[in-house]
Amino acid sequence: MVAFITLVLPGVAMASDPSAPAQVVPQASWWDRTEGTVRPRRFYAIRSDLDRTVTARYAALLDTMYGEYTSRLDHLRRRQADVLAVYMFARQQDYLNTLRSRFGIDGTGSGGMFFVSPNGAGLAFFTEHVPEEQVRHTIQHEGFHQVAWSFFANDLPIWVNEGMAEFFGMAEVLDGDVVIGEVDATALDSIQRAIQEGRHLPLATMLTMSDEAWGANVRGGDARLQYDQAWSMIQFLEYGDGGTYQRNFNLYLQHLNAGVPSVQAFGRAFGTDPNKVGAFEAKWKAFVQGLRASSFTSAIRSASFMAAGVQFLRGKGIMPASVDELRAALVEQEFKQPIRTHSDERWIKATDPTLWSIPDDLQTKDAAWTASKGKAKKRKKPKKATDWDDGPPPLDLRTKGLRPNELLVTWTQDERGEWQPRFEALKP
Repeated sequence: MVAFITLVLPGVAMASDPSAPAQVVPQASWWDRTEGTVRPRRFYAIRSDLDRTVTARYAALLDTMYGEYTSRLDHLRRRQADVLAVYMFARQQDYLNTLRSRFGIDGTGSGGMFFVSPNGAGLAFFTEHVPEEQVRHTIQHEGFHQVAWSFFANDLPIWVNEGMAEFFGMAEVLDGDVVIGEVDATALDSIQRAIQEGRHLPLATMLTMSDEAWGANVRGGDARLQYDQAWSMIQFLEYGDGGTYQRNFNLYLQHLNAGVPSVQAFGRAFGTDPNKVGAFEAKWKAFVQGLRASSFTSAIRSASFMAAGVQFLRGKGIMPASVDELRAALVEQEFKQPIRTHSDERWIKATDPTLWSIPDDLQTKDAAWTASKGKAKKRKKPKKATDWDDGPPPLDLRTKGLRPNELLVTWTQDERGEWQPRFEALKP
């Protein structure tokens, strides 16, 4: 996991007379400052004020994900041309100002979005004070909305649109390959608790929910359950009952692509028996309750948090030499990391024991892969998540550019064939 620090200097110049008061020099707009940065990529046209290497890294991620989106939608007809403009902002205020002045869009409370307006359309996001993995999630989530617009315009039901966007947002990109079906621990815990407590939304409600109703819940701060449930329903349609529903789901998308209303399209694809929805909902609940968080995603979350913690402590002159010292110092300093979601903002705290523990599901079959039963060997990318037979080992994770210590997470197999992580603080 790579950590970056961006230093932004204010647009203030001093008068030539040292005794004269400072004068604020009007700064050109972000749009004017980035006039010469528009660069065509394989699929996207990108305007950015980020460092060139960072821009290139995010552009490569977009290109990779575009192939994954279209591989799952290309059996449908394109209803309109792609709108593949991307705007990458270093600063949040430039993001907000440009969306408002250039496109008439209010980006308040968002970390990124795909937007369509009379003045233009595109995908926009900022990186200021945003963890690297959250930026990647935003790109992958909003990138799906952008591509889906070409196939469905406004006819994709909000639960499908947001559920599939979260499905792709949780994917991991490893050496140019996209591993889909990852299960985020926070989202899973949210929907499992909702089902247990009877707070989940009935399937009929999800199928008929309008964009306006969904948006009202977002503005009211009560939308997390919607996103988590929508994601879990897509996860079920992809992998439930051994992938039984994939064909039905593709048929459902075909009907939506043709303009058939959601409820009618669902009935055609999954059957019109009045008891069908109830049976489907019961199977979805059972599937969700049996899910477990993906080990690799959990490891990345822990390593990213530790990397941010090392930076935080460095600013205070605290230099932990081990993970135990790192944990103790972060707990003492009450360190926490904000994570902005599409519905709210939550905090990851150093007191969370799961950040410092070994994922307990390394030997269970999850959506992305199963733990290795023997000696690890290089494999080709599977066609779908359930195609891993004995699965690849978790990848090593290492920070880059942190001083005085780098953080390294390595995985080794014990005599039982179980993968165990080891955390080390290394001198660079």
